[in-house]
Amino acid sequence: MKNKLTLTFYSFLLSLCVSLFITIEGNAQENGIYEINNNATLLKDTAKKTKVNDRENFYDLAFKIHPTSYANDKIIKKNNNNKSSKLTFNDSKSLGLLNQNNTDFNHIELVTIKLNSIQELNKKVDLTNANSFSNLKYVYIVCSFQCTESQIKEFIRSNSNIRIFYKIEIPS
Repeated sequence: MKNKLTLTFYSFLLSLCVSLFITIEGNAQENGIYEINNNATLLKDTAKKTKVNDRENFYDLAFKIHPTSYANDKIIKKNNNNKSSKLTFNDSKSLGLLNQNNTDFNHIELVTIKLNSIQELNKKVDLTNANSFSNLKYVYIVCSFQCTESQIKEFIRSNSNIRIFYKIEIPS
């Protein structure tokens, strides 16, 4: 009788623990891509709207084929149809182009910035007054060195409606 009661108790305890772990939402970063929250209002707004697949649009833009323009050596190389949804900066010399008023940027939803050295974090990017990016939703920063969330926060300033992601990709 005592063994039967102990077995029942442990079975109940196990099922309770499993159900608790299943219902608790995880807050892990996916694929080594970290999100930086701009301010407290953004945290409240996104907490209400986020679901399991809240990054789906970002992943679609970042990793699938979309019309893309590239910035190298302060020159933007546009695609053929001139309506890019992505803009990729392959060097930090071209970051000054972000503050120019350019009507070609109206369709941009994702800006990718590739940083090759820690010194490039000293060039500050301010997107709070970037009127050319009316549809900008995401900024994706790829560091080829060890960087921290606080360094990225100091590197870029943006409106609360722009989500900032970063990833560390150290070449081997």
